[in-house]
Amino acid sequence: MKKIITIMLTLILFTSCGALFTGGKGRVAMNTPKETGTTVSVNGIEKGNTPIQLKLKVDDIVTFEKEGFETKTVVIDGKFNFVSILNGFNILGWVIDAVSGALQVPDTKVVNVTLREAN
Repeated sequence: MKKIITIMLTLILFTSCGALFTGGKGRVAMNTPKETGTTVSVNGIEKGNTPIQLKLKVDDIVTFEKEGFETKTVVIDGKFNFVSILNGFNILGWVIDAVSGALQVPDTKVVNVTLREAN
């Protein structure tokens, strides 16, 4: 019985959640090759001008704006966060990852946007 308890405690202590390691975010490079200096906003908050690298979550809404050009919006897509496998049989770790959004990380590493001139 002591061995079973020791094994169970070890499994619980040495499993972790993906939120701990990645937080569900990933670095994504934003480029507008022909229109450098385009303003980049994430979820309505201005983050800077292109080219820029940002830590983003899945489903973040990225907006590209520049005077004289049409605004372009991109939604960050995702993929399964393989770090979450470290949860193993730890249900609490899976729940934390699901609630925090750490079960997914951005699938895209580079976003290249070409803006159209406004009419």
